[in-house]
Amino acid sequence: MATYTVQAPPHAPASAITLSAPGGTSGDLAPTGSGVALMVVNGATPTTVTLVPVPFDGLVVATRTITIAASSSYLIPLPPSVYGAGTTAVGYANVTTLSGGATGVAVVTIPGT
Repeated sequence: MATYTVQAPPHAPASAITLSAPGGTSGDLAPTGSGVALMVVNGATPTTVTLVPVPFDGLVVATRTITIAASSSYLIPLPPSVYGAGTTAVGYANVTTLSGGATGVAVVTIPGT
């Protein structure tokens, strides 16, 4: 289990975003917020990312599953209106190609948002 911290790149980046390996296939937590997103840089094998939205009007909302193609990068917005204030649970079908370094995950914010 891992709890990600929000990385905010400077306007003129002096360093890159640090990608890390997920803590496992389930149990990770990602902060939510306006202008906050989960960045997934995948390796050679496709995987899926599952996010848990908050209930709406007392009704349970189905989890969201996003298929991440092999050798691709995705930026998945994490607005609090969908995932609640604070953190949301994140799960992965395959973590072997999200090993950290050149591939992995990070929570990022866009400067100025």
